[in-house]
Amino acid sequence: MAEESTILEVELKSTDSRAQRQLNASAGATVAFSIVFLMMAMYFGPSVSQDVGDTIDYETEWWKTPLHLRHTMDLPMDTLRGQLPENGSYEVLPFEEHFVEVELPASEQDAGFPGPALMHVALWLPDVPEGTKIPVIMTIHPYYDFGGEGVAGDDSSPNTVPDGGVGKWVYDTFVPHGYALAQASTFGTGQSTHCQDVKGLGEQTGIQGVVDWLGEQEWSNGNVGLMGKSYAGTTNWEAAQQPSPYLKTIVPISGSIGVQEMFYRNGSSESRAMLYDALYEGATTDATTDDMRMCTDDVIGPLNPFSTWAGAEVGGAEWNDYWDERRHLPDV
Repeated sequence: MAEESTILEVELKSTDSRAQRQLNASAGATVAFSIVFLMMAMYFGPSVSQDVGDTIDYETEWWKTPLHLRHTMDLPMDTLRGQLPENGSYEVLPFEEHFVEVELPASEQDAGFPGPALMHVALWLPDVPEGTKIPVIMTIHPYYDFGGEGVAGDDSSPNTVPDGGVGKWVYDTFVPHGYALAQASTFGTGQSTHCQDVKGLGEQTGIQGVVDWLGEQEWSNGNVGLMGKSYAGTTNWEAAQQPSPYLKTIVPISGSIGVQEMFYRNGSSESRAMLYDALYEGATTDATTDDMRMCTDDVIGPLNPFSTWAGAEVGGAEWNDYWDERRHLPDV
C-alpha cells in the first residue's frame, strides 16, 4: 500500500513538472513572437504606410485619409461651422418663393381663418445641368420674421434669407454639391397663413404637406430630409409622425418629442409651461396689421396649461387630448 502511494506521488510530480515545462515553453514562445512582430512593425511599418499612402490621392480622395493623418490636412479652421475639405462645383441660383396650399383635416379647418391654408417656402437650387434630379434639405420653424410688428425688439430675418442656424450651413456646404435648401414657416408665422397650432395637428399637417410638395417637383429626385435644432428639431419629429413617402431622413439636433414630456416632469410643471402658447402667439401676431385672426387654437392653447393645472386633482393630465396630439414619438 505504501509502495503504491509512493508511485502515485512520483507520477503526480512528474505530471506537474511536465505541465510547468509546457506552460513555460508557451509563455516563452509568446514573448518571442511578440518581440519579433514589434521589431518587424518598427522596421517595415513606415514603408508599408508610405506604400499605401502612395496609392491614394488625398487631394481628390480626401475622405480616404486615415484618422491619424487628418491633422495634416489643409482644413478651414477659421469658420463658424464645419466645412467639407472640397468645395462644391455648382453655383447657387437666386432664391424662389412659393406658397404651398395644404389640405387640412376637418378638425383643423378653423372659422377664425376661412381663407386657404398656405405654407410659405423659400427655395435655393444649385445650377445643375438640365434634367438633373436633386435631393432637398429643409429646415422649418416659427422663427422667421419672429417678433411681430408693434412688438418691442427687432424682427428676425425672413425665411428668404438663409438663417444663422442650419440654413446658412446647408446653403454654404450642401447646395454647391447639388442639394436644394428649403426654408419654411409653420402655419400662422412668417408669411404662412392660417392658424398657428403650436406643435399640434394643424402644424404637423402643414409640415407634411410641404415635404410632399418638395418631393413632387420636377427637379426633385423625391428624397427630402429635415434638419434643425430646438423648435426646428421638433418639427422633424412632427414630419415623421404621419410621414410623407418622400421623407427619407430627419436630423433633429435637439427638440422635444412631446410637449407634455418637456414641461411636466416628476409630477410638476415648469413655469414656462403656463405661458408657452401665449408667448408664441404674441410674438408671431402682427399687432399693426389689418389681417388679424382669432382661431380656436389661439384660445385653447394658452388656456390649456391652466386648465390642466386646475383639473389635475380631478382627472390628472389625461382629461383631454390636447397633450396626446402634441406627443410626437409614439406616431413616428
